[in-house]
Amino acid sequence: MQETVCEKILLEGRRKLQMTCVEAVDGFSEQTLKISVKGNKVIITGKNLKITAFSKESGNLSAEGEITDVKYGGEKQPFIKRIFK
Repeated sequence: MQETVCEKILLEGRRKLQMTCVEAVDGFSEQTLKISVKGNKVIITGKNLKITAFSKESGNLSAEGEITDVKYGGEKQPFIKRIFK
């Protein structure tokens, strides 16, 4: 049986972001949004970021601001590399 993929990220002009399958917003500020999507972490960085809509029931999230980076999943760096950047 094939699993249906519902994860979508839509970025319009680096100013508007829409995501689906969002389970939780783990943290946010004007510079960073930390989001959980199907057990994976997504980190969005930029300036003047704000969440304009979020529904935990539907999993839809919308945000606006100057988006400079979207990091999806990935493994943590080893402890030594995090200390000596």
